[in-house]
Amino acid sequence: MRNLKLRYCKELHAVAHPRHLLLQPELNGGVSDAYFVVADNQIYAIQESGDVQPKVIADLPDIVGVEFLQLDNAICVASGAGEVILVDPQTGATSEGTFCDVGIESMAWSPNQEVVAFVTRTHNVVLMTSTFDVIAEQPLDAELDPDQQFVNVGWGKKETQFHGSEGKQAAKQKESDSTSIRDEQELNQDVSISWRGDGAFFVVSYVAAQLGRTFKVYDSEGKLNHTAEKSANLKDSVVWRPTGNWIAVPQQFPNKSTIALFEKNGLRHRELVLPFDLQDEPVVQLRWSEDSDILAIRTCAKEEQRVYLYTIGNYHWYLKQVLIFEQADPLSLLHWDTRCGAEHTLHILKESGKHLVYRWAFAVDRNNSIVGVIDGNRLLLTDFDEAIVPPPMSKIVLKFETYINTFISHGTSLWVYTCDRKIYLNEHIHTLGKQLQKPIMLMPDAELSGLHLANLTHFSPHYLLATHSSAGSTRLILLSYRDNVNKPGEWCYRVHSSVRINGLVNAVAVAPYAMNEFYVQTVNNSHTYEVSLKADKTLKVERSYVQLNEPADQIDWVMVKGCIWDGYTGALVTLRNQHLLHMDGYHIGEDVTSFCVVTNYLVYTQLNAMHFVRLEDRRQVASRNIERGAKIVTTVARKARVVLQLPRGNLEAICPRVLVLELVGDLLERGKYQKAIEMSRKQRINLNIIFDHDVKQFVSSVGDFLNDIKEPQWLCLFLSELQNEDFTKGMYSSNYDAANQTYPSDYRVDQKVEYVCRLLEQQMNKLVSRFRLPLITAYVKLGCLETALQVIWKVQQEDASLADQLLQHLLYLVDVNDLYNVALGTYDFGLVLFVAQKSQKDPKEFLPYLNELKALPIDYRKFRIDDHLKRYNLALSHLAACGEQHYEEALEYIHKHGLYTDGLTFYRQHIEFQKNIYVAYADHLRGIAKLDNASLMYERGGQLQQALLSAKHTLDWQRVLVLAKKLGEPLDQVAQSLVGPLQQQGRHMEAYELVKEHCQDRKRQLDVLLEGHLYSRAIYEAGLEDDDVSEKIAPALLAYGAQLENSLQADLQLFLDYKQRLLDIRQNQAKSGEGYIDADVNLKEVDLLSDTTSLHSSQYSGTSRGTGKTFRSSKNRRKHERKLFSLKPGNPFEDIALIDALHNHVTKIAQQQQPVRDTCKALLQLASAADADPLAAALQREFKTLLQAVEAALDEIWTPELRGNGLMADHLTGPNVDYLALQKEQRYALLSPLKRFKPQLIMMDWQHEILQ
Repeated sequence: MRNLKLRYCKELHAVAHPRHLLLQPELNGGVSDAYFVVADNQIYAIQESGDVQPKVIADLPDIVGVEFLQLDNAICVASGAGEVILVDPQTGATSEGTFCDVGIESMAWSPNQEVVAFVTRTHNVVLMTSTFDVIAEQPLDAELDPDQQFVNVGWGKKETQFHGSEGKQAAKQKESDSTSIRDEQELNQDVSISWRGDGAFFVVSYVAAQLGRTFKVYDSEGKLNHTAEKSANLKDSVVWRPTGNWIAVPQQFPNKSTIALFEKNGLRHRELVLPFDLQDEPVVQLRWSEDSDILAIRTCAKEEQRVYLYTIGNYHWYLKQVLIFEQADPLSLLHWDTRCGAEHTLHILKESGKHLVYRWAFAVDRNNSIVGVIDGNRLLLTDFDEAIVPPPMSKIVLKFETYINTFISHGTSLWVYTCDRKIYLNEHIHTLGKQLQKPIMLMPDAELSGLHLANLTHFSPHYLLATHSSAGSTRLILLSYRDNVNKPGEWCYRVHSSVRINGLVNAVAVAPYAMNEFYVQTVNNSHTYEVSLKADKTLKVERSYVQLNEPADQIDWVMVKGCIWDGYTGALVTLRNQHLLHMDGYHIGEDVTSFCVVTNYLVYTQLNAMHFVRLEDRRQVASRNIERGAKIVTTVARKARVVLQLPRGNLEAICPRVLVLELVGDLLERGKYQKAIEMSRKQRINLNIIFDHDVKQFVSSVGDFLNDIKEPQWLCLFLSELQNEDFTKGMYSSNYDAANQTYPSDYRVDQKVEYVCRLLEQQMNKLVSRFRLPLITAYVKLGCLETALQVIWKVQQEDASLADQLLQHLLYLVDVNDLYNVALGTYDFGLVLFVAQKSQKDPKEFLPYLNELKALPIDYRKFRIDDHLKRYNLALSHLAACGEQHYEEALEYIHKHGLYTDGLTFYRQHIEFQKNIYVAYADHLRGIAKLDNASLMYERGGQLQQALLSAKHTLDWQRVLVLAKKLGEPLDQVAQSLVGPLQQQGRHMEAYELVKEHCQDRKRQLDVLLEGHLYSRAIYEAGLEDDDVSEKIAPALLAYGAQLENSLQADLQLFLDYKQRLLDIRQNQAKSGEGYIDADVNLKEVDLLSDTTSLHSSQYSGTSRGTGKTFRSSKNRRKHERKLFSLKPGNPFEDIALIDALHNHVTKIAQQQQPVRDTCKALLQLASAADADPLAAALQREFKTLLQAVEAALDEIWTPELRGNGLMADHLTGPNVDYLALQKEQRYALLSPLKRFKPQLIMMDWQHEILQ
């Protein structure tokens, strides 16, 4: 769907009678402005800029071929006499390359300039290297090997074949040699050579004896690979498409003229039918553009010469441009630019020396949803708002007398610019196809008839814009096409005003709503200038709007926000040939292949993705995948449609969610709820957006919402899709700003479904007859199925058929069995039968059960129904209403379903039975080891002895003493029985309190304190009683201090031993480089590994692991976990076990701060003991040494690779997977996540200053 747009036509002056054109490649990233022309056997160096005259650098006779060698910076010249000379373009010095004594007919270098092919005057093909070493030489008329020649398999006879337009008579004609039509001497004897783009093959076209014009295909080693199939009337021009799929050769038939396209094997593949006769307008030159997109055909007729530019899309050849030149100054040659970024630049040299440089670019000509495609003298128009018509078809075809070069479509007007510089105007494009009107033909005035107009653009209702470049400047032309008549009395268009600007303008953009200004982009300095139309209708360059690093190929002015009457703002979007997209110079994206603006978004495509950028803040809000290579054709804003063209040429129309949400939001703001729901449903947009778009607006206009929805089914859909989620902050956040979303004061997102259903229910209850179905849906969403059934049952009393419809709708929303149970829960058997009959249940299933229920008393009936429905608490309440005769059943029911608290509530008035419930509850609590609660329940149930036993088990000594007193038991004996268990639990202070209160033996009290190592309290109690501390406390304290000192020393030694073993293991593993597992270790602990690890013993690789022993029981698993963390030397997981043991050991050491401090303090209080102070100082010193050793070694033990630091994903992904690090990570996964990090030592002030 693309057209060729002329960006500029630059007029230069070279030398007269040119025959060859040589362009220098890029130099240091820039394009050289110097080039070389061969004319009259002289090589001229021409400077494009400045007034430098062409300089002759070499004068050589009979030049048949030239090539600029980039690596050698030399010009290779081949003469007809057989000389191959290298010319220095700077000095003009020549050196001999090679010589052919029989003369040279043609020369062609490969695209990579590694190989050169010659055809001699004796029709020998010679292939040489770039240093002119012969690779191969063979005669041009050499035959293929027999195994490579074409084979006729004899499918069918001539009499039975279809002969097309030749008719049935062709079947009776005798077959003759098709190449003997014309005498060989009458054919053009020129030899043509063309290389494939990759330099692997080349084709030679020549006139063969008895065959006429044909061609042969050789490879880069000079071997003949293929010959052309026998084809009549081939012409001498031949060119191989750079991509390599076709060889183009002109061919004439009796009924048509074509460009035949052959494959590499010489077989005819397809053809391009020409709109002229080769007999009257022969082809002089064929040239493919460097990117294979454009085929240029140069022809020569009696009165004029033409250049046709063809492109292909969807297997159809489009004639995009036709250039016409008078025979008074005929063309000499045409040449496609081969430099990077200039593939669509065409150089045309005339005999007079005029050099025309045409720069083309592909662009889609769109007018909103209307897209036009140029194809010769036909204009193919398609309105994608109405239909998606795949090319080469179209909705409307407009035919003109001459070939179309460009057209402009704006509003309802259409301007067509043809190759003879006429403009056809049709001002009612919306009537095309219905009532064709003859367009108005506008002739160019005398000044415009000789200008090559580029960038033709609509500017205002009375003016068009165009550019014309010459030398180094561009003339911006304002064309007037209204009410202009030339001398012959014909309507015409003329120059109204113009302004000249320095540089070559290659793009023009007009602000869509500000028709007094436009923007132009220049190639030379990459400036974008703002040009305005003054009140006197003259043009003026106002300012430089933006400057890029490199010029853009496409620019477009877009509206950003606001309206055209109130403070609108705009931005200039530019796309460079390096596929860089900018907006006012701000980088938007790279690798961009196409872009378009629709509503408030800039949509652009990359290779396989489409992105949406909000114009206001230039933020990318959404992306989606597309087919590889797809490009934007146009957009239809009112349908949120984006039309893409795929590389094959076919079209694909999509409706991106971002654009659909924009339309839905606009409809909601205008209160068009019906259309918003229809569009959302059609485009699969969740209907939650109807409410979430603007919660406050929806709440305030809920009445309008219900009035606008005509069909209740839409309301049912809306209600059924409601979720407790704000979709503007989740799924559809691309179109919304979370900071701007506000809610009513009584609204919460997690209660959204209930809020909306209640809101609509209040409104719909005012007109129940219209909203019965939505009401039922709302009740279902609220979970009020019983209410929904009651509504239907009420309608059943009035209109049975309507009730059936409502029930059928309810059955769509709710499972039939669930609905039957809800009906049963109403205890209304009429409603139950109504639902059961519509649910296709078998009457043999439910009728006996219902009859059984009817025979029961009301309360017991309700109990049975609720029990059936598993509403156990409600069933118990009905059972409690049945009276004393059901006590046993109630107690069993309470125990069966664990309804103890409910039973205590329902039987609050039944005091004696309530005690039975208390006892049963206590038994239940004791069974689940809740002895403290069981003791309370036993007490309420009157069983104090059981309450006492339960309290004893929990060592709640205060409650035990209270219960013992109630039972009349001796408190001293009970207290003495609790001391031992409390000491066993480490509750020494509580044991001391019991002994002190219920035992007057001072010795016994002191023994309890000393056994609990409560030395400070022992000293305190002894001091109050004036006892001698040194008699009993001092020896015990000194002995404990010495024991603690030895324990700290042992802890230090154990820590250092574990640490050294771990470091030695790591060092050995690093040296061996074999990872953590030896190949000969039988890893029986493999079952302990995580499912994600890959640590398996090599012994499992050759056999089925499924037949091995698995440790599924928890007992065996614990057993093997102990084996895994065994500290026995030689364990395959010894390092893991050491890390686990070190973590436990360090945690234990950190917890000894308070005991050490208390012990040292108690020792300091023994002032009378001579050994107390030294022991306290030594104890504090040992513990300080231990803590310092631990703190210093933490980072050495818990390394970063052990902690992981989230690097697991890096090991698993990426081109370079570190398998050793991955194996370590998987081994460390065996550790508890807490133990993979070093312990946090919470330090307290445990040291005594006087012991420092």
